[in-house]
Amino acid sequence: MPELPEVEYTARQLRTSIVGATISQVHVFWERTVGHPNLATFLLEVSERRIEGVRRRGKFLLLDLSGGLFLSIHRRMTGNFLLLPPGWRIDTSLRTDDIATWNTRGPIFLLENGIENSYSRSTAYCRICFDLSDGRRLLFTDPRKFGRIELWSAEREAEALRGLGPEPFGSDFTVEYLVGELARRRVGIKQALLDQTLVAGVGNIYADEALFSASIHPQRRSDSLTPAEVRLLHDGIISVLTLGIEHGGTSFNDYRDLWGEAGDNYNHVHVYKQAGKPCLRCGTLIERIVIAQRSAHFCPGCQKLTVL
Repeated sequence: MPELPEVEYTARQLRTSIVGATISQVHVFWERTVGHPNLATFLLEVSERRIEGVRRRGKFLLLDLSGGLFLSIHRRMTGNFLLLPPGWRIDTSLRTDDIATWNTRGPIFLLENGIENSYSRSTAYCRICFDLSDGRRLLFTDPRKFGRIELWSAEREAEALRGLGPEPFGSDFTVEYLVGELARRRVGIKQALLDQTLVAGVGNIYADEALFSASIHPQRRSDSLTPAEVRLLHDGIISVLTLGIEHGGTSFNDYRDLWGEAGDNYNHVHVYKQAGKPCLRCGTLIERIVIAQRSAHFCPGCQKLTVL
């Protein structure tokens, strides 16, 4: 699932590419991708809106529209955005010719000469297409169909994004805040970091990397951490998220950026998906365990389980 760095990197690309553009039309190819409001209202309200800003909140991508509305996008496991230049058309013939393939793949995007090219592969599994008035198309692709796009009024933003904790780069995410919150939690620290009410945007990848940075075992009880350890963890969270953004996010499966390119941060991780490889810090082999049905990767040499 795209986490804060992947969403932030895409937000920055969108901010420099589509702010100021007008959405002339919206094509919805998988209705359940629209989570709020109903489809008819969504189509009516989004069309002819100007994109006035692009933001991020946790793992949510937010597009501010004219008229006091905004789109909230949660990409879930496999959702990506792809921006097509002018000159592409939509072929929906599969909807009538091969409904099974249509339900899986969605439409086919072709250059005006009718020829697919290598870029065409990135357009597969399109669930929603936003036509921009300058001829470009913004595609939301999602092979597993878990992603959701919702339309809200600005005054209902708190409702749309309820349950999110502070931003890791925000002024309210302090060491003191983290010390207090972890002291009240009687769960493993890896589970705590995945709780979006504690800190917004951290997921499996960056929780593993932050714990490694702080030399904390993922099964340590949250309330067992000392203030000094929490300070190291706080610094580790900010550090690994910053690094992830700088390297364009972590692509080990489906995540791609606005141009269909993979992020480079997988080449810079220390423990995530590195089981069986030697730790770059001490040489001990990285291990993988399962905690609350989620994988956790750590170095048993650097991250010793000293307190439960």
